[in-house]
Amino acid sequence: MDFTSQAVDNLVTQFSSALDFYRELVQNSIDAGSGSIEIWLDFLPEESGGTGGVIEIHVDDAGEGMNEAIIDEQLTTLFSSSKENDQTKIGKFGIGFVSVFALKPKGVLVQTGRDGEYWEVFFDADRSYFKSRLETPVEGTLITLFIEGDRARYTELVDRSIATIDHWCRHSEAEISFEDRASVSGASVQINKPFAVDGECLSSVEREGAHMVLAYSVSPVWGFYNKGLALAVVRGKTDLVPPALAHVAFRIKSRYLEHTLSRETVMRDENYDKAMGWLVEAATGPLRARLFEAIVELVAAAAGGRRWTVSERSRYFELMGYLALDGSDALDGRGDLPIFLGLDGRGYSINQICAGAAADGRVYVECEASSLVDQLLAQGTPVLMVQSLHALTHVGGALAAGTLGPVCRVLANALAREFMTESMFTRMLDKLRSEPGPGAWVKAAEMITRPVDVLVGVERVDDMPAAAALIARASSILERGLGPAPGLISRAVTRLRGLEQRISYGALVCARLHGRPGASLPLFVVAHEVAPLMAIPTEDRMLNERSERPQAAVNCEHSHFRALLQLASQGPEHMQDIAAYCLAKSLLLDADRGLSLDPLLISAAQSPRSAS
Repeated sequence: MDFTSQAVDNLVTQFSSALDFYRELVQNSIDAGSGSIEIWLDFLPEESGGTGGVIEIHVDDAGEGMNEAIIDEQLTTLFSSSKENDQTKIGKFGIGFVSVFALKPKGVLVQTGRDGEYWEVFFDADRSYFKSRLETPVEGTLITLFIEGDRARYTELVDRSIATIDHWCRHSEAEISFEDRASVSGASVQINKPFAVDGECLSSVEREGAHMVLAYSVSPVWGFYNKGLALAVVRGKTDLVPPALAHVAFRIKSRYLEHTLSRETVMRDENYDKAMGWLVEAATGPLRARLFEAIVELVAAAAGGRRWTVSERSRYFELMGYLALDGSDALDGRGDLPIFLGLDGRGYSINQICAGAAADGRVYVECEASSLVDQLLAQGTPVLMVQSLHALTHVGGALAAGTLGPVCRVLANALAREFMTESMFTRMLDKLRSEPGPGAWVKAAEMITRPVDVLVGVERVDDMPAAAALIARASSILERGLGPAPGLISRAVTRLRGLEQRISYGALVCARLHGRPGASLPLFVVAHEVAPLMAIPTEDRMLNERSERPQAAVNCEHSHFRALLQLASQGPEHMQDIAAYCLAKSLLLDADRGLSLDPLLISAAQSPRSAS
């Protein structure tokens, strides 16, 4: 085999599919200025009546055609192309026509005309050719492949041809039609499709000779095109697309984008880099703006009193999922937009929710209304709607971040941003930066909770004088032993402030607790003031900006309290002191129950008693 034959064989076999020749011929037709291309297949059965026959594949265009000089210098000579360095043409390597031999045809016929010359070139199976002049005029260029096969192969070629042409040429700037002329139906298919992608918030952007369409998608497809012909169409894991666009489907066509010599992908050069920059700008600009518009529109519809349809509800959570994937930076400058829907039917903005979190240290979420939710809403505390209850999962007391649903992930992004930028959390900054452990995002996520997990109903009890007396003694011990300190603060934050560890309450009352079906009720609950709903205390999650001391309700039905009440009733006053001291210790919000404070508490318990 001579060098030229080997070179042609190498070029023919480089294509991943033998039918990729369609892309090459369409590309040549567009370069020749054709506004329309007709592709049609026919089957000529054997005259003897056998099952075999000849399959004809026709690609006809109305371009400028070829004269004898072009045929001799370009069509029949490898790597001789007038397209080199011409950015108005797609092909660069003069090898497009060679691709027709990948299907191993018995022959290829080319009929063409230009400048009053009309020619016919027939290529044999061995790629030798014969050129002859035609007397009949030919408009454009007509290419026919002759392939041996039977009806089954013909049917297979029809189906594969449609799929291949659709893949590479669906957005062609030239009109492309496909026709099956050998079937009973004689089906004709229009290949061209609108330049679009499947997904949410479809956006179209024009930039410096480039046209981009983008949409959010759970299974995105990314396409690169020149004059509407695909250079690369990819999905799944790929390094062609930056992580910022992993959840964004896009198609981009630009005359500056080119395919590689192998035709397998888009060339990564400075034009590719510029195109990717445009796509990221479009995704973070117009596309993201459409996302917020869609979310706000959905929330406004529900806030207007109309119940969401099932599809609207599903769409809301899908859109919030995309917003979560966009990250916390996506929330910049949009703090006033009502993107959260409360179970009271109202829309809430990021700024409103963050202000509430600063005051209460929590953000409440639930998937449906309940008596507990109704109580919160009645006192003006928002409860945001989430998709499902399993969206919040705690493992060993810490929130498992990977289990957060879409709304909670957006909330966590918003709160984490507040952690690092707003004064409400500046006291935690040094701790978060200097100590190992959860970062700002995890700390923010841990503020998101279901009401039933942290709140209980409180019923004040005024008819148990012995219980009230014990609680009053414990309160006096805390007050005299530790002294008042602003705010309910954990040991870590106390150290951060450089203060001594001092914890006391503005008020302690006797109460019965309700709620938490199937779960035990705590010894006491806390709030800024005694109220029908109060929070189960924890050291880490009672951080807030309020300067006043919290108030607490002691569960008179708790087994520990009943035991201390029994101890206090055994007669001697020192037993009452011991019971009050034990209760005071139990009311400290510290992991070790304030061992270092024992001398102060014991001294206060032994000092002259006070009724309050």
